[in-house]
Amino acid sequence: MTTREQLQETLCDRLFWHTAERDDARVADHLYHRREMDVVYAMDEATLFDSFFNYLQEIEVFPLLEHLDPQKQRRKNIPFIQLVLVLLMKVVGSIKTIDEISDLLLTDELLMSMCGFNAHQVKNGSCHRGTKLRTTPIPEIRGSLCVDTVANHMVTITPRRIENFFNRCIQQLARQGIFPKTIYAACDCTVYETTSKFRGCGSVTRKVKVKARGYRKSGELKEVSVTLYGWKLWAIYEITTGILLAITIDTIEKPDNLHVLAVLEQAKENVKVSAAIDSLVIDRGFLDGKVLYEIDQQGLEFVIPLKRNMEAGKDARQLALDCESFPPVPREVDVVHGYGKNRYTENVLTTLVGVPDLLTCDWFNPEGSQANTAQKDYEPIALNAVVVKTWDNKTPPLEKQVVFVTNIDVKDPFVTFDRYDERSLMENKLFREVKQNWHLEHPPKKTKEGVYVQTYMTMGMKALTTAFLKWQEDQLQLEALGKKSTWQMYRRKLKVLNRNKLIIFVYQHFGIFPSHEVFMLANVPVHDIAKELNITREQVYAKYTKQPLAETS
Repeated sequence: MTTREQLQETLCDRLFWHTAERDDARVADHLYHRREMDVVYAMDEATLFDSFFNYLQEIEVFPLLEHLDPQKQRRKNIPFIQLVLVLLMKVVGSIKTIDEISDLLLTDELLMSMCGFNAHQVKNGSCHRGTKLRTTPIPEIRGSLCVDTVANHMVTITPRRIENFFNRCIQQLARQGIFPKTIYAACDCTVYETTSKFRGCGSVTRKVKVKARGYRKSGELKEVSVTLYGWKLWAIYEITTGILLAITIDTIEKPDNLHVLAVLEQAKENVKVSAAIDSLVIDRGFLDGKVLYEIDQQGLEFVIPLKRNMEAGKDARQLALDCESFPPVPREVDVVHGYGKNRYTENVLTTLVGVPDLLTCDWFNPEGSQANTAQKDYEPIALNAVVVKTWDNKTPPLEKQVVFVTNIDVKDPFVTFDRYDERSLMENKLFREVKQNWHLEHPPKKTKEGVYVQTYMTMGMKALTTAFLKWQEDQLQLEALGKKSTWQMYRRKLKVLNRNKLIIFVYQHFGIFPSHEVFMLANVPVHDIAKELNITREQVYAKYTKQPLAETS
């Protein structure tokens, strides 16, 4: 279970008024006549998420959140955007399950104020529906919403709508120039594993070898059938920034190579405003000659490892034995291991052999493996290969040496090798991160719609927070150099605007006032300030409402 301390540590600081509606006049009138308020917070300086929301507003992502509304609510007691923001908090706050938001979000007065809920709603609920049916005592703090309400509304967002939201977010980042002009991308897929209880999931049965106690000889592997349920997620990843460019989802039994071209096309569309994909590295699970040929025809470089028993791989290894025709290229680097007293440096050797114009990749053509290579007029298409003779001081036997095929020139085989080596960042910094720390596999409901909403929202927020931290770092570097930056100007503006000010929440609205005006509107005398500024309570009221006190009802 996620604790409040963990939530606060994840959020880094508190969130407040950005999504409630500002109306200083209405709040001033309320203070003047009723002398009460729902909640008051000091506004001292920008917090992390304050800056984050400002960033989202600048790149126009907030309107995209509003467009998630499927317009299916018959009676809009609560605007749909408020429910979306609760889900956003769950994702960014790393709250594991939907049930946990009751204690961590829905009953938190400050966080709910950020979504436009007032203190009365947090304590007593947004409505009294279902209270008469309760068999247990009503808690002292009911929470602004019911957990089921959030979940039920979130799954009304169609897969198409939430997918469009994600793509629009990436397109907005591209407009900000967050990506390099030439993109070296990686493509991979991962399993979104569930149980058979998830409505709409797929299933696939695989044979795996496991160790079984008491089975024949000790330590012998036994082959068993295992059925997996769930979905599969395809993604295109920009290696330099670590930001996703496009994703798609399908059921788990679909082959890895099915959606490569579709997700690549979407990624190109998302970044076309300011960048272009130049290279794509993919794993051997995507080995499909027809797909690779299409990628090559699009003018993209690609790198992919061959399966160990493929004829093209055997041929490349044999050719690499001819050191005169294909000289090995060694590279030594110093690698640091461990920390503190256990820290040491190791000199690591990697040796590669580039083999150009390999003609035994007979599956690389417009028809793939379906092509009739026995025809007299068939002409094989050459690919280049890179054979890894030694990898980090380890020299495997000939039949186990890794072979990469590519359409990149292999005069310097380390260009191909380094491109593929960076693909591991996708597994470690994306898939593992979102599953372990962002709780990707815990949707609001066990349905297809719940999985889609959870996946696209999580991946979208992961991309946006990564971009925000990069933007923030760039702005701080400009500030350190004495140059003007949007970050510097924003912090200065916020501090000037909020110096000695308070934010007052009243129902669905908030107002921002100097602290002395809050007390004066509430009819609490502040003699020194009133004398120094030569201002009365009535003048403060008229300042915000734009009308004399006598004209008000």
